[in-house]
Amino acid sequence: MKNITSNKPINTTRTNRLIAMSMSCLLLSACGATTYDSTIATSVAPLEVSTTTLPSGTVEELLPRLVDEMIALSSFIGPNQSGRTKAGKADQLALINALWNAIETEFITVDPVAAESLGRLVDLSNNAVTTNRPADADKAARFAGQVVGNFLNS
Repeated sequence: MKNITSNKPINTTRTNRLIAMSMSCLLLSACGATTYDSTIATSVAPLEVSTTTLPSGTVEELLPRLVDEMIALSSFIGPNQSGRTKAGKADQLALINALWNAIETEFITVDPVAAESLGRLVDLSNNAVTTNRPADADKAARFAGQVVGNFLNS
């Protein structure tokens, strides 16, 4: 058998071009038109929208009310012992957000650290409703109670 060897150098530029062209052809051939089958479309339930007015009062008056409403929130999220969930979680969450919006600006000027903590807990309450997790609502309410208690007793 004859050994075939060449003393000529391999043209790497040409080889690289061939590889690049091959890869481009493969990638472009994988692209195709996307079509949507309208018979498969599912209907989406309309979003519950509730309107509230901002509650009025001092920070010291509204903070305990905010905690009370946060405590009640988990009962609207998860099922009770009968396996049913109470209606009204959107209204309860709207009330919590309205109370927070009413006191947030003043609370930040009085105690920015406590305000940041409470704001995160209100966000956790919103997330609890979005993700349907009553335990998150309970955690938010428990820690909100501690934040408010520390603020009011200092």
